[in-house]
Amino acid sequence: MITVLVSYERISLFHTMEPFFSKKFRKLFHFTQSPEYCLTKDKNSVLFMERCFQHREPRDLASDELSLIKKLRDKYKTIVFLNGQPEAGTNRLDLLPYVDRLFYKSVFSDPGNYTKDLYAKNLFADYYHKKFNISDKDTEYRYKPVVSIGDIKRIELSWNIGVGNYPRKNWPQRAGVVLARSGFPGLRQFFKTKLKKRPSDFSDPARPIAVHARIDPVSCESIAYQRRLYIEKSATNKLFLTGIVPQNQYYQELKKSKMTLSPFGWGEVCFRDFEAIISGSLLLKPDMSHLKTWPDVYIPYETYIPTNWDGTDLIEKAEAYLSNDQERKRIAENAWEQYRSQLAGLDDRFISIFHDIL
Repeated sequence: MITVLVSYERISLFHTMEPFFSKKFRKLFHFTQSPEYCLTKDKNSVLFMERCFQHREPRDLASDELSLIKKLRDKYKTIVFLNGQPEAGTNRLDLLPYVDRLFYKSVFSDPGNYTKDLYAKNLFADYYHKKFNISDKDTEYRYKPVVSIGDIKRIELSWNIGVGNYPRKNWPQRAGVVLARSGFPGLRQFFKTKLKKRPSDFSDPARPIAVHARIDPVSCESIAYQRRLYIEKSATNKLFLTGIVPQNQYYQELKKSKMTLSPFGWGEVCFRDFEAIISGSLLLKPDMSHLKTWPDVYIPYETYIPTNWDGTDLIEKAEAYLSNDQERKRIAENAWEQYRSQLAGLDDRFISIFHDIL
C-alpha cells in the first residue's frame, strides 16, 4: 500500500485526486492529513504528497516545512510530490533535493525556463512585469531557482484541472470538503455532478451571445494584469458580454455563447476552458504554446483560438471567427472530442506515470 499525505480542499478533492479515488486504484492507497502519522506510525515505504506547503507567500519552504520534508526524506524510500499550483512555473523547485519525483499540472515546453529567474515564478507574470512594468506588493515573491539538467529530468507532467468534476457546484463541493477533512473522503462521489452530454449546437449561429467574457479579477497584480488588459479591450465592444453573474446564470450563458474568452488566472489552464468546451462554445484564449499539459485541449486553430498575450489581436480574432460559422463549429467540436477522448484514457495515463510504483 502507498501512503498519500493530502491537504483536502476543492481542487484537491474534486480534480487532482480524481484518479486516486477511482474504483480501479482506491484500494492501493492509504490517505492521511497528518504528517505526524507519517513520521511515527506509517509502515509504508512510498509516500505521495499532494498540495502540501501551499498556503503561504512567498512559495518557498519555511523553516518548519523544511524540517518536515527532511524528516520525511529520511523515512521513506520514495517520495512523490504532486504540486498543487496551477501554472507552469518554477515554484516548488526547492523540493527537488528532497523528493524523487516532482509533478506539475503543466510544464514548460522549453525546459530551459526552469533555470531562469522568472518574476512571480511563472512565464506570463514575468512577461507583464518586463513589458508593462507590473510589480506585486510582496517584494519577496521572487525566487531564483538553482537547477541542473539532472534536476530538470525529475520534473514531470501529471494532469490538470480538466480531470474531475464538471460542471462545478460550489455548495456541494464545499460539503464534500468538510466530510473529507472529517475523515470521509470517499463520500466525495455523492457531491459530484455528471458531465453533460455532447452538445447538439456547437458554436451555432443561433446562439445569441457572441463572446462570453465574464471575467473575475484576481488579487495578485502580476497575474491580474492580463485579465484587466483583456477586460479593457473588450468592455466597450458590443460583441463581448462582460460583468459578473451568479454561477447558475454563468453556466446557462455559456450554452448560449458562440465563443468564450478565457484569459489566464492563477495558472494558464482555467476551469473556464473546460466549462466552455463542454458547453460547445469555441475557446478564445491567450497563446498556450509555452507549456505542455494534459488533458491537452490547446492545439492552435484545432481546439482553440490563440491570442497575443498583450491582447492586440483579441478583437480581430473574435470578429474573424464570428464571421466564419463553419470553422467555428469545427474547432469547438474538435475540442469537445479531444477532451472526451483524453479523459477516457485517464486510468491508462495514471498507470503509465506510476507503473514503477503501483
